[in-house]
Amino acid sequence: ADLLFLYTSIATLFGIYAILALSFNLEYGYAGQPNLGQVFFLSVGAYVAGALVTHAIAGLTGYTGDLFTAPAANARLLYAAANPAAILGIFFSALVLAGIAGAAFGVLASYPALRLRGDFLAIVLIAVGEVGRVFVRTYEPIAGGNIGAGGIPNPFVFLGDRTGRLVFSLIALGLAFLVFLYTERLSNSPLGRLLKSVRDDELVANVLGKRTPRAKAQILAVGSGAAAIAGVLWAFWYQTVAADDFIPQTTFLVVAMVLLGGAANHRGALLGAIVMTLLDHVTRPSFYILFGIQVSLPFDINYLRYILIGLLIVLILRFRPEGLLPEKPVKTPALGVAKAGIPALEAAPPGAGGP
Repeated sequence: ADLLFLYTSIATLFGIYAILALSFNLEYGYAGQPNLGQVFFLSVGAYVAGALVTHAIAGLTGYTGDLFTAPAANARLLYAAANPAAILGIFFSALVLAGIAGAAFGVLASYPALRLRGDFLAIVLIAVGEVGRVFVRTYEPIAGGNIGAGGIPNPFVFLGDRTGRLVFSLIALGLAFLVFLYTERLSNSPLGRLLKSVRDDELVANVLGKRTPRAKAQILAVGSGAAAIAGVLWAFWYQTVAADDFIPQTTFLVVAMVLLGGAANHRGALLGAIVMTLLDHVTRPSFYILFGIQVSLPFDINYLRYILIGLLIVLILRFRPEGLLPEKPVKTPALGVAKAGIPALEAAPPGAGGP
């Protein structure tokens, strides 16, 4: 068995899922915005990566033919292997552009969030994802229509297949770690307290003078931008971008990660991501082929994944709705000051605490 292939696959997919889980946890766990169009923002990043690779390499090589044919895809792979600086520049440019594009679409998604709540907002965002998928599937210039855009090379292909996979896995894990640090800092800031107040009672937050529309736009921009960055990693890892890869089941996989780990707890989101990554692998025939095991079932084993995800969501909501790692209080300096001041206030004589 090629265990390096398995390890890098698990590590890379975990990095992608971790970013998605952390972004959804910010939007839903902290702000109470059920963004069930998460797969749409993932696809935005993938489309940006696919379009940038195909058009940029075509421009650099002077290729004028159909960009979505097998010869064109093979030419892109050969070009990337021979031009490390160019493909690395395209890769990091795709990360930046996808983050910007995802944030912009997140701000647009905040507008229905101003008037819709709960289930209605979730349904609208699911519809946004499906409309985006159908549009890209029928509009060929973005990602090749029904065929998709192949030949999206591993940006480290010049290092060789095995080393390139390993380096890309480390990049994916590094980006997931950076997103984790950022989300931890953001959620434990004054904005984190505001987001929780919007989630718990938006009317009270408005009465107290808080700018809840701005907070919603900010958090959807941050979460959607992070999801788009995960989409770039998705495109370069699978080396293809096709509209039909971005189906609603991916969103519910991310929802299951957050519910399993614990909403409003980023460490819980990471725990859910690793569990779902392993579940994703053990429900694929390729996992068993690596060990020389031939799986023969009366049904497609891939469907077992969706059954288990649905069953897991039901069991979590029924028996442990707070998740494996329940929500904890926001860690802010104000909380520390308040806790430190309580003994002093208790020890002070009446009237000594001020007006």
